[in-house]
Amino acid sequence: MQREDYLIRLIKQVAEFVGRIAGHTKRLEFAAAIDEANRAWTDLFDVPRELVDRLDGPTLASMLREPDKMRCAAELLAEEAKAYAGTRDPAHAALCYRRAFELYLEARALDPRDSDDAAIFELSRLVPPSEIDPRYRPA
Repeated sequence: MQREDYLIRLIKQVAEFVGRIAGHTKRLEFAAAIDEANRAWTDLFDVPRELVDRLDGPTLASMLREPDKMRCAAELLAEEAKAYAGTRDPAHAALCYRRAFELYLEARALDPRDSDDAAIFELSRLVPPSEIDPRYRPA
């Protein structure tokens, strides 16, 4: 019960952050959106934001440990990628999209959910298969 309460609270908090990030991005306030994403990592996850760009997908997933946390982090990264795209930083946007894609794939491998399919499909249109960690590429 306590774990479920924690996950529900985390999902709500991520949704609030994603909403604020999306609002900033919609208003073309990209720096504010990125700041909000950084704040989300600090407030919600045990992984410092600076590490997210340096870690490979499998390592990041193992640090998050739980599929639901991976999904939340992936959602946050996908929204953050839009802000980076708005700043004309396609390299950083691509990295965020790739990490989001890998986290969704990892979460689905551990605990498949129907909701993963839509997110994975959308991210697969943005991230070439050759760009993701070899662990996640089709055989």
